[in-house]
Amino acid sequence: MDQIKLSKDIIENYNLSKKHLFKKNAGNSKYYYQLQYDSNLNNDLIEISKLYNTNIPFKIFGFHTNIYITEKGYDGLFIDIDPKNSKIIFNKEKEEFIVSANTLTSKLVNYTMNLGYDFASLTGIPGMVGSGVVGNSSWASRKDYGKYVKKLIIFDFKESKEIEVIPDETFFSTRNSFIKKENREKTRYFVKEIILKSEYIGKENVREKYLEQINKRQESLKIGFLEGCAGSIWANLDLREKIGMSFKEIIINNPEFNINFNGARYSNNGSRFFVTDNDTTDKDVAKLFDFTIKRLKELYNIEPIKEVLILDYDGEIDLYTFIKRYL
Repeated sequence: MDQIKLSKDIIENYNLSKKHLFKKNAGNSKYYYQLQYDSNLNNDLIEISKLYNTNIPFKIFGFHTNIYITEKGYDGLFIDIDPKNSKIIFNKEKEEFIVSANTLTSKLVNYTMNLGYDFASLTGIPGMVGSGVVGNSSWASRKDYGKYVKKLIIFDFKESKEIEVIPDETFFSTRNSFIKKENREKTRYFVKEIILKSEYIGKENVREKYLEQINKRQESLKIGFLEGCAGSIWANLDLREKIGMSFKEIIINNPEFNINFNGARYSNNGSRFFVTDNDTTDKDVAKLFDFTIKRLKELYNIEPIKEVLILDYDGEIDLYTFIKRYL
C-alpha cells in the first residue's frame, strides 16, 4: 500500500472476525485501517482519496451491526471508524444539532432528549449516526433519519475535497439514500458531519415517546414483524401459535433442509439475525437465509432483506447474490 501515507500504520491480512459482531469465522481483509476523528482526519481522507482511481477498492464501516463477512474476506482496504472523539454541538439560536458521523445513535437520542428535542423515533437504531443517515434508518414506519437532516458535510473521494449538501426531496428513500446508492459499487462519499433539527416538545414528552418505542420494539421481537424487526423470525413466538412449532423446530423437522444447528442458528433474544460457531460455513448460512426468506414469504408475505449487508471478497453483495454464490 505504497500509494498512500496515512497517519497510522495499515495492517495487512487482518482477520475480520474481530469486526464481526456475531460471526466467529470470517476471512481476512487484504488491508485494514482504523479511521479516527482526530487532527489527522482530513489528511487521512485526502490520502484515501488517492485510491479512488486505482484498482485497490475500499469500504468504510461504522459499528458493523448488520454486516455479514464471508470466509473469503475482502480483497481491498477495510476502513473501520473509531467511535472515540465523537461530538454533538447544540446551536441554540438555530435549534440545530451539529453531530459528528461517528456518534452513536443512542448517544444522540439521549443527548437531545435531555434538552427536550424529539428524536425519539430513532430510539433503538443501532450503530453510528453517519451509518444511520446513509442507510436512512427507521423503525416501524415512523420518522426515518432523512426527516431530521438539514445539511451534510461530506468528503468526496473522487474530487478529493469536502462538500456541503442540503438534501432535496429525492435524496432519501425507504432505507436508502443517494449516498448509499452511489457507494454500492465504489466508495465515493464519506459523511463526516450532519446537521439535524427536530421539534422541541420538552424532556418529559420526549421520554414518554422514547419509552413507548422501547416497549413496542421489545414486543415486536416476540410477536410481530414490524419494519426493521423481521430478523427476529428465529425467536418469534407467533410462529408457534400459527403453525404449532418454533422456527428452529421447522428446520430440524424438515428432512430436505440439512443445516447444522450447532453452526448457523437463531438468536435466543431476537436481537441479532443469527449467530455462528467456528464450524459454520458460508454454505450453512446461505441455506439458512434461503429457507428463511421462502418461509417468511409463505407465512407473512414479507422479505427481511432491507438491513442485510454482506461483504465478500469483491465488495458488498446483496442477499440473493450471496445465496447464489454459496448454495
